[in-house]
Amino acid sequence: MKVQHRLTLVSSLIFSLVFTISSALIYFNFTKSAENIFFEELARKASLTAMFYLEEDEVTSREYKRIEEKFLTATANQEIRLYDKTGNIHFGEADPDTNITIKILKTIRDRESYSFKVDSLYYYAIYYRDNQGAFSVIIKANNPTLNAQENEFLKILLTALVIGIIVIVALSYTLSKIAYSPIRHIIEQVKSLDVTRQRQQLTYPETRDELEDLFKEFNAMLDKSYQNIQIQKNFISHASHELKSPLAAIVGDLEVLLNRERSIDEYQSVSRDVLHDAERLEKILENLLILADLEKHTPEMTGEQRMDEILWEVLGQLSSEYPDTKTNLHWKLPEGRTDVLTYVCNPTQIYIALYNLVENAAKFSEGKPIDISLEQVEERLLMKIRDRGIGIGEEDLKHIFEPFYRGGNVFGKKGNGLGMSISGKILENHHISLRITSKVGEGTTISIGF
Repeated sequence: MKVQHRLTLVSSLIFSLVFTISSALIYFNFTKSAENIFFEELARKASLTAMFYLEEDEVTSREYKRIEEKFLTATANQEIRLYDKTGNIHFGEADPDTNITIKILKTIRDRESYSFKVDSLYYYAIYYRDNQGAFSVIIKANNPTLNAQENEFLKILLTALVIGIIVIVALSYTLSKIAYSPIRHIIEQVKSLDVTRQRQQLTYPETRDELEDLFKEFNAMLDKSYQNIQIQKNFISHASHELKSPLAAIVGDLEVLLNRERSIDEYQSVSRDVLHDAERLEKILENLLILADLEKHTPEMTGEQRMDEILWEVLGQLSSEYPDTKTNLHWKLPEGRTDVLTYVCNPTQIYIALYNLVENAAKFSEGKPIDISLEQVEERLLMKIRDRGIGIGEEDLKHIFEPFYRGGNVFGKKGNGLGMSISGKILENHHISLRITSKVGEGTTISIGF
């Protein structure tokens, strides 16, 4: 069942239940109130009946005449019976009433007054004591007007219930249709979405409610999906290029080598070139395996490690790889605050991440010195790596963490575009912030917050 229809059904059922209960309470209170008024009227008539039958010898003839006139007027079309203590009819209708039992007569004597209803007949009784004895005065009446009013009122309530249900069903359906229209509109858009081809966003009315928040989140998800798809496309393109280059070089060298007989020196020269390309290919595959492992598994932490010690290892390796590059280390930590240098991490992965970042600085600094600083910012260690090299373009900076992506100004520089991807993923898995600012021709600054 559709949400719109379910909403209509639920709201209609709730209204029907509430209206039915309300109608039942109103009808019950109406009938109870009307019957109480009628019983009060019968109570006055019962007192008048007792005075008419039992007080004749105790009042003047003039007073009795007035009582008689009132009695005859008030009790027309009503049955009256006066029972003595033995349960026999002493005055009034001679025929016994099967609804008046010994039990009821006893109740009347015990309570002094008693009212009850049998079908559409109303009974009211009082226990009246007189010099002639004690009598149960019972008056029975039928109130066709009250019965008709109750039936008519019941018809009105039932009619109102039926009309109300019809109206609420129509109203609920209309309102749910209006409320659901933005979602229906979005569903139609979603059916035609194809984020593999171009960036697409949902259009929706400004509702300033939870639906608008949902659509915003969905658009953000679409944008992220599009970016991921583009990254995958770029990955395949760049990976194919990076893997094809050394393979093509190896194949080319071997084809040239097999064209004719070569000297030992030529064989050795070609073998060195093939080995170099094979090592390059091995490095690419090794980095791909590292990146794949980082995507699948969270790092295994080995406890608190000193970041300065890992940095010294990185700088030691860098000096052997880039002996002509000068590195300046600036220690800006407060004296005695070595505690900020420790961080719970996987030291091997942190070493890989820092080395890739520092190596990039050395690689693209074109022989200019690199500045590395350690400082404390709000109880955290902040490491900055700054070079004065070629810099990174604004557009390239947006894609710097995509696998195999290389900037437009790095042609001729060694590398395969995986180092920044690996470093970014390692630091992300360790919840370490990484911020890069750069300007072409002026250099790059990398800020790492532990």
